Amino acid sequence: MRFIDELESLCVELLKKSFRVRYADHRLMGGMAATLVAYAALTQPGDTVMTAPLRMGGDTSNRSNGPPGVRGTRVIDIPYSTKDGTINLDEFATIARKERPAVTALGMTLTLFPLPVREIKAIVSEWGGLVYFDGAHQLGLISAGLFQDPLVEGADVMTGSSGKTFSGPQGGIICWNTDRFAETIAETIFPVLTGSHQINRVAALAVAASEMLEYGPIYMRQVVTNAQALAGFLHKKGIDVLYAERGYTQTHQIVVDSRPAGSGRDAVHRLEAANIICNEMPLPWDAIETGGAETGIRLGTVEVTRRGMGVAEMDWIAERIAKVLQGGEATAIAREITDFVARFETIYYCHEHGLPPR
Repeated sequence: MRFIDELESLCVELLKKSFRVRYADHRLMGGMAATLVAYAALTQPGDTVMTAPLRMGGDTSNRSNGPPGVRGTRVIDIPYSTKDGTINLDEFATIARKERPAVTALGMTLTLFPLPVREIKAIVSEWGGLVYFDGAHQLGLISAGLFQDPLVEGADVMTGSSGKTFSGPQGGIICWNTDRFAETIAETIFPVLTGSHQINRVAALAVAASEMLEYGPIYMRQVVTNAQALAGFLHKKGIDVLYAERGYTQTHQIVVDSRPAGSGRDAVHRLEAANIICNEMPLPWDAIETGGAETGIRLGTVEVTRRGMGVAEMDWIAERIAKVLQGGEATAIAREITDFVARFETIYYCHEHGLPPR
C-alpha cells in the first residue's frame, strides 16, 4: 500500500498546485460524478438552485434531469441576454432575491467567455447563498491561468473533468478552499459515490497534472489562438460563427449557426461523412425544452492543437468545413482530411515530445 499511498498523495499535491487550491480530490470517475458530489455537499432536498438554460449553453449536469434533480432540488433558470449570450445581472438579482437559491451553479457545455462569478457571489451572499462552478470544459484553461479563476473570484466549490482541456484520463476532479466543506465532500466521495477509483487512472492523472504545470500556459494559449483563428477563417468563408462582436471566443470552443445547412444534426452528419467530427448544439432561439431541433454545432481545438497544429492549419480546416456546410462533396474532402491528419500523429505539450517544432 505504501507505493499506492505515495502515488495518490503525489496526484493530489499536483492537482492542488495546478489549481492553486487548499483541497483537491481525484477519486471521482467522471465530471458528472463530481457534480453530484457538489450538489450533495452544498444542497438539501427542496432547495432552490439557479442554473443556465440549455439553449444558452447550460449543461444537463446542472439541470433537473441531472444531479440537481436527483438531489431533489428545484431548478430555475439564470436569465441570459439572447443577443450577446451574457448573463443579465440586473434580472438575475431580481429573481435571485425573490427565490433565494441555496446554490447558483455556473456550469456550461458551451463555454466561450468568462462568467460573472464575483458579481453573482456578491448578490447571493446577501442570504448566504453559495456559488458552484462546474468547470468541466475549462479546467485546462483555468489551470494554465488563461481563463478566470472561479475560486479566487468567489466560487465555493469547483469541479471538472480530468479529460477535455485538462487533457488527462477519464475522471472527475473537485477543488475547494474552505474547511467548511472538507468532511462532507470526502464522505460523499467515499463510501457514497466511489468504491474503487482505478489506481492506473490516478497515475495517468498525475502525469497529466505535471504536464499541465510544465506546458499548460503555452499549450492552452495556442488552443485559444487556434479557436479564435478557426472562427475568423470560417466567418471569412461565409459561415455564421456566433458572437463575432465579442471576438467569437476566449476558450477552445466556437459555435456555428448551422441553419443554412439544415439542423445541427444534419450538419454533424454531413461533416462526419467528410471525417470532421463535431457535435450539435442548441442555440438561443431553439425551443429544445418543447422538442424543437438544435440548430448549431460546436467545434473545439484541443486535439488539433495537441497534435501540433497552428493558425495555418486552422485556415486549411476552415476551408474544408465551409465546403461541406456549403454543399461540397464529402467523400473527396474525407480523403483530403485523412491525408492531412496523417501528417500530425505526434502528441505535443507532454514530457515525451515537448513542444511542437515551430
